[in-house]
Amino acid sequence: MLKGEHAVRRWQQWAGLSLIGLLVLAIYWPGLSGAFIFDDYSTIVENSRLHVATLQPSLIWHAATSFDPGGTFGARPLAMATLAMNHAVGGLNPWGYKLVGLLIHACNTALVWVLINTLLAAPAATVVLKDRTRHGAAFAVALLWAIHPIQVSSVLYVVQRMETLAATFMLAAMICYLRGRLCQIRSGSGWPWLLATVLLTLIGLLSKETAVLVPVYALALELTVLRFAASNPSVARRWRGLYSVAVIGGLVVFVAVVVPHYWSDHYLARNFGTWERLLTQLRVLPMYLLQIVLPTPGNLTFYYDNVVPSRGMLQPVSTLLGGLLLLGLLATAICTRRRAPLVALGILWFFVSHLLTSNVIALELAFEHRNYLALLGVLLVACDLVLRAPAAARQRVLPAAVLAILVGSAGLTLIRSATWGDPLLLATELVVENPGSARASADLGAMYFGMSDGYANSPFIDMAIGEFERGSQLPGASIISDQGLILTAAQSGRDVPSIWWDRLVSKVQTGTLSPETTGALFSLLENRYKGVALDDRRLAEAFRALFKRTTLPPYSYAQVGDYAMLHAHDEGLADEMFVQAIDNSVADPGYARKVIDALNRKGWHRQAELAHARARDLGLLAEPVAAAPAGAK
Repeated sequence: MLKGEHAVRRWQQWAGLSLIGLLVLAIYWPGLSGAFIFDDYSTIVENSRLHVATLQPSLIWHAATSFDPGGTFGARPLAMATLAMNHAVGGLNPWGYKLVGLLIHACNTALVWVLINTLLAAPAATVVLKDRTRHGAAFAVALLWAIHPIQVSSVLYVVQRMETLAATFMLAAMICYLRGRLCQIRSGSGWPWLLATVLLTLIGLLSKETAVLVPVYALALELTVLRFAASNPSVARRWRGLYSVAVIGGLVVFVAVVVPHYWSDHYLARNFGTWERLLTQLRVLPMYLLQIVLPTPGNLTFYYDNVVPSRGMLQPVSTLLGGLLLLGLLATAICTRRRAPLVALGILWFFVSHLLTSNVIALELAFEHRNYLALLGVLLVACDLVLRAPAAARQRVLPAAVLAILVGSAGLTLIRSATWGDPLLLATELVVENPGSARASADLGAMYFGMSDGYANSPFIDMAIGEFERGSQLPGASIISDQGLILTAAQSGRDVPSIWWDRLVSKVQTGTLSPETTGALFSLLENRYKGVALDDRRLAEAFRALFKRTTLPPYSYAQVGDYAMLHAHDEGLADEMFVQAIDNSVADPGYARKVIDALNRKGWHRQAELAHARARDLGLLAEPVAAAPAGAK
């Protein structure tokens, strides 16, 4: 190719990427005016450790470790640090958070274009392509990946920055891996690229644990388009040996460590066990495929809390049918591995993307954002089928079909983005599309209550109560709607019927204890501290029921003990709670000391003595308790 022609091609590529970027920004822009939703509240809005006022490095570092449950990589410090920076610049205005998420997605779109371009250049990937055809195919795949409607809940759902930011480094790592291996196949040295792959993967882990899948994606590449090839036979042998050892080692760790650690007949805070979760994924994965192929609003409902777990291969029968479909896809990948390696890669890519979230870990059953990278696998299959079509079809029919799909996807995504940009419209849409979701119902009820502006006689209060009442009676609903009923009535000065408290307490006593359960109860507690008039006897009863069935961090017990003393005036409950706070502080003796000191400062010396005695029994403290003032209770 002449130098001038090369420059023109480079300019065309940059123009194409710029066009994709502008289209992505335009299509998602209406969604930036939306509000926080679901886990955004616990991770961002209610997480005071994230609320830094300046970009001071020490503050950002402290905020970076504020994600629960934490852990080395589980803390997701890189993603949390970027959220803290958002707060330092714009406080709790969702617009800035969503804008950063959109920019990350635009960056990822460019990386997808580079990845597909590099992949199609591999000798064994697909039919021999001209550069122009290859660039056009990469353009179409990247654009459709970016503007597919299923991506809205990853791009505009702020907390999923963890997913999209991890994907940034995963995509970059896969590009480096491909280029390094192609260098080895073409008689070059690819080790600088391969070392960059390792570094990028480690950085990705700081955003989300999903990045641990990079080696598995690499294995899928080797099994299909790379085939462990190298110009130097010894290098090829080393790759085969390395992956053989890695696969065997991974299986041993999975069977001997991961499965025993996570396997449970009934997960805590879930209404299913490990076997039921695995069975349910035989239905969930085909559901994802349907959402990708037919992304209509009725198929993309965001909330999936009403997915019923499979109890057996025929309970429901779609479990067996889904399993047969997935088995057929795996068989297709095996059969096409050499004749159509890109098809095989696409199928394997989809399965690898769900390897963590559709496994034994006690996660929720389904979420759309789990398809952020999985979508690319389906598009790879479609891309290969299009490229292998007869020349006449490629020139006459397929361009119009691809254009229609792109325009249709852009239109659906634009509509969905605009819906996400209007909190009331989104809440209403989620209930209309999935009336069986208690979470969607609670969101709409809370939206109606917010629209009342505190007026007790506002019709929006009645609308909120009506929606909360409907949501509270849905099958398997948590107490979140019951909590909404109680707060709506109490904050608007209305009577709270005892039946609402009865239903809430009953669910705590016998229902599934999910994170929503504890969150709803402690939300009631926080509102009580803010002066909302609640029935302290019934609230204390609910907490007693909660602590009979589950174990929480020590500060939870201390908080309820404080409430028992200040509001419930139930010293018996307070005694139980402060002692339990000490019992749960074995791993953190310093916290036990803090509890005892706080009790003495508040003048609750009898509770301090009980807590101190318990701490000494557990060997947490050695020094004698300070003498209480004469006559102190």
